[in-house]
Amino acid sequence: MNKDWCAEVEKLEAIYEAVRNGEQVTESRFGEDFIKYQGADLNRIERDLDHARAQCEIQQGKRKRRRFAARVRA
Repeated sequence: MNKDWCAEVEKLEAIYEAVRNGEQVTESRFGEDFIKYQGADLNRIERDLDHARAQCEIQQGKRKRRRFAARVRA
């Protein structure tokens, strides 16, 4: 079964926005129920998002983006 990378991009974008805007729950109590989430690493989410975007482009038949460094001639 292949993973739907384009759907993963949408999920990761929502997570990134929530973490960046401070909308995530860090600690919450409802009577005896207790929920606590650890802080997320925005850099890790960005890396995962970049990877998912690249995989989504590949699934859609688009070319994979490549990065090239410019050479400086002396």
